[in-house]
Amino acid sequence: MKNDQFANIAAGGVLTAGKGLKAPVPENVDKQVWHSDNYGKKMIFPPKMCTKEELYKELDEWKLRYGPFLQRLAPELNKTGKSQELKEFFWRIETSQDRQDYREVMEGRGEWEKVTIPHYGGPLGNAVTCYRTEFTAFWGEEEAVFLNFEGVDYIARIFVNGSYAGGHEGFFAPFHLDVTGYAKQGKNTLVVRVENDFVHKRNERELRGTMYGGDKIYAATGPGFDDPELGWHHCPPGMGIWQSVFVEVKNRCFIHDVYVRPLTEENRAEAWLEIYKCDPGYEDVHVNLSLFGRNFKETVFEDLEYIPVTGCAIGLGDSFTEAVLTASGAKERPVPLFMEKGMNYLKIPFSMEAFRWWTQEAPYLYELQVSLMDQSGQILHQKAQSFGMRSFRMDTEGVPKGSFYLNGHQIRLRGANTMGHEQQCVMKGDMEKLLEDILLARICNMNFLRLTQRPVQEKVYEYCDMLGMLTQTDLPLFGVLRINQFTEALRQTEEMEKLVRKHPCNILVSYINEPFPNAYNQPHRHLLREDLMKFFDCADAVVKMNNPERVTKHVDGDYDPPSKTLPDNHCYTLWYNGCGVDAGALHKGYWLPVKEGWNYGCGEFGAEGLDCLETMEKYYPKEWLPADKKEEESWSPANIIASQTGNFHYFFYDTGESVEEWIQYSQEHQAWATKWMTEAFRRNKRMVSTAIHLFIDAFPAGWMKTIMDVDRNPKPAYFAYRDALTPVMVSLRTDRFCYHPGETASVEVWGCNDEDRYYDKIRAEYQIEGCNEKGIYELIGQGEQWVALDKCSSRYLGNVEFSIPERRQSIRITVGIRKEDGELLHYNEMVLDVKADAALPDFIRGCIIGGKGPGRSLAEELHLKTRTIPAMEPGDVFLIDDWKAYEESREEIENAVRGGAKAIFLELNAGDYRIGETELTIKESSMLPMIFVSRKTGHPLVRGFKEFDFRNWYDKEADRITPILESTFTGKNFTPVLLSGNTDAGGNWGPAAAVGECRLGKGLVYICQLKLARRLNENPAAKEFAVRMLIREAEGI
Repeated sequence: MKNDQFANIAAGGVLTAGKGLKAPVPENVDKQVWHSDNYGKKMIFPPKMCTKEELYKELDEWKLRYGPFLQRLAPELNKTGKSQELKEFFWRIETSQDRQDYREVMEGRGEWEKVTIPHYGGPLGNAVTCYRTEFTAFWGEEEAVFLNFEGVDYIARIFVNGSYAGGHEGFFAPFHLDVTGYAKQGKNTLVVRVENDFVHKRNERELRGTMYGGDKIYAATGPGFDDPELGWHHCPPGMGIWQSVFVEVKNRCFIHDVYVRPLTEENRAEAWLEIYKCDPGYEDVHVNLSLFGRNFKETVFEDLEYIPVTGCAIGLGDSFTEAVLTASGAKERPVPLFMEKGMNYLKIPFSMEAFRWWTQEAPYLYELQVSLMDQSGQILHQKAQSFGMRSFRMDTEGVPKGSFYLNGHQIRLRGANTMGHEQQCVMKGDMEKLLEDILLARICNMNFLRLTQRPVQEKVYEYCDMLGMLTQTDLPLFGVLRINQFTEALRQTEEMEKLVRKHPCNILVSYINEPFPNAYNQPHRHLLREDLMKFFDCADAVVKMNNPERVTKHVDGDYDPPSKTLPDNHCYTLWYNGCGVDAGALHKGYWLPVKEGWNYGCGEFGAEGLDCLETMEKYYPKEWLPADKKEEESWSPANIIASQTGNFHYFFYDTGESVEEWIQYSQEHQAWATKWMTEAFRRNKRMVSTAIHLFIDAFPAGWMKTIMDVDRNPKPAYFAYRDALTPVMVSLRTDRFCYHPGETASVEVWGCNDEDRYYDKIRAEYQIEGCNEKGIYELIGQGEQWVALDKCSSRYLGNVEFSIPERRQSIRITVGIRKEDGELLHYNEMVLDVKADAALPDFIRGCIIGGKGPGRSLAEELHLKTRTIPAMEPGDVFLIDDWKAYEESREEIENAVRGGAKAIFLELNAGDYRIGETELTIKESSMLPMIFVSRKTGHPLVRGFKEFDFRNWYDKEADRITPILESTFTGKNFTPVLLSGNTDAGGNWGPAAAVGECRLGKGLVYICQLKLARRLNENPAAKEFAVRMLIREAEGI
């Protein structure tokens, strides 16, 4: 199967050259050695949560804890006006006959399907669907009839009784239409014409169809729809009336919107009101405000009256006007503010002395009740709005810039991306599931959710408000912005901010996901970066006008940096192999180049983990799964639409031989990748925002990078992430995971503290255990150290060092950290493998064909004695790393091999080759160099090696883990010894050899693309494999 569009994006890399960016490097530390002694009893640490049953027991406790914050304790408002929800519509895809005569639609002729709102799905691309229903309305002379749409995707054109009443573009924002002039007392007909389009970055109409571009402002996420082929996967840009529709009768002058701006440092707030008047004229109104606790009992004030007035300002130098106003006495009198046709804006300050903070632990909410009244005291309209007293800011003055502060306390954002699950909860009316989803994130130690690449329904924000979950909301742009949609995108930016500004949970907005260099190589259609930066400036102005305190992040996942705000990159190094920064570099402490003097974030990272078997069998179409055991032997996750595991597992783990084995391998890798990356981020002082991709699947097989499936079954990665996000934790780090007996092992210990408090006295206790031949871990040594932890940062604490004892299969290091009173904050452990040192027999001789390349290095590391070509005997080994030198002596070398010698070709360049009568092709990896190769070939050379013996080899020259395979090969007569994967000429992924064996006469030929040279002394598996290859058949292997 070929790469999908998301894999191609990751493979494209980040354009940083020539932009003045600087790659962060590992922190220089003063090494502190922690020795151990053989004393005391073995330390016993409590088990960590790892089962669904434990998780859901914890969820019950959290529901009790946050139950009080879900209450609404404010007094009920008296209803003004009448409202009815329109749930049932008739729907159809527009036909050519409809386009020629739209009366077909208006009159309801032809075939229709009855649907219930919310309704969302295909067709994709430039398509039109029609919705038709009837409603009844009665209203008085001072009243108006409004149609309120909470969300229509994408362009809505509204017809009432056959007349066009108005329209709206954009899928996420509510809009309201005054249809009084089109409606009739009694029964009315409503037709909604919904227009879809292709997105800016292109999308397909049907599965694996041609990609087309259009004008739809949409990224790559949405609610999805129940269609296994298309709707389940990657949130296709569908269409429909996907949120509620209401008919509302209300006064012709009414409150359109209420936003409360908290000003915590000043102990006050401002009520920003939008008052709409339907008709020309001057309406003299006043406003009454009452403020109550929403989820706690308190009356702050009632019936605070506000009369809209302003002062009298005179233009500079306008002495005539000043004289007239002074003479009439008007200069000192307040100027009344009348409500006129259209929208009117009022800002009303009020005191908030001794307020309750909105915090994540105690998300206290207030409710402001607003009454709009005429001069006689009659209530025209009422509206209530909840809010929280909280502040959030990003420091752009300190060094480094880009630290976040919630309520004045420094905070690091640790969370997850969301793509549809929360929206589906609202669409299905399952608020209990939404509540549980948010709490499952809180239990996982997440403090924020990235509502990825789109604003969502207001109910989601309301529940995050009540449950103390922070959110980031993104404008739905992905990769590019169409030139002709510049101003429309700004209009939707304002809609986004107005939607989220009311909610204390929402702390950040972002404008575009993963912008591409050179406008995705379509500068004739999309904004180049220079103009995109202008869009960011304009968007900032629009957002700040509507919410002066809003923190903005221009880009999430920048492929064409820099921007003016916090740098953010996406990193899938352990899925889209090496994407961003390779796994060893990340583990060491490196990061992508960023602006100097800034912190940075990683808005997406993760790896795919297949759904559990129960979920597969419950939901998947039968043709996705094997029909019987025989079919299962050749089954691959490539049978699952949109799954990437079939392609990319080659980079990280073995090929499965059954569905259950595939699930096990993929979920174990996802958990390991989650721990590896998350702890690397925790150790990095400047990494202030991270979000795993993804949290919960909206549908079966949706993205499968989720750490929970559609039925909320936690994958092992959920528990790995929870542990790695422990607010105060200890992290262990080493670049070597395997040792020989007698060597000295050294493991770094890091303290990672996300709390805004300094710990000056922490007891770090550690122990080393060795696994004996019976699989039992026995105590080797232990110790303790007193350390300190910086607030909201990380700190290197020391290195646990010890000698590797004899007769041990592996070594387990455990480190725990406790408060001074003994309370355990966290513990972590690491297992190191132990292998006996392999030695090359003295009788083996070799001949190096090449210069100072890997062949000579290998010979020196193995102490291989060499001969000339004429002196080579059966069992001797040619080490060949120079093809030109080989061709010069081809006949002699091949004759020697035919007589029983071996030829090992090391790290050949990409190209086509012939050795003897056998042809082969070397091909560079189609997705960056790899850190793993599979020994699962059944070849005698790899017998006894463990699954991950060929992963994460230490490179002494680089002083870190570096890739071990840059290219693979295919050859007709070669038997694979070590396997990887690569693409064929058509771009389809499949198995390819990293090391292969072919017989030539009595001798053997090896193609070894595996990077063995300069790795043997520090990587026991590498040395053992090299020795085995050199002595193959010479000692009966």
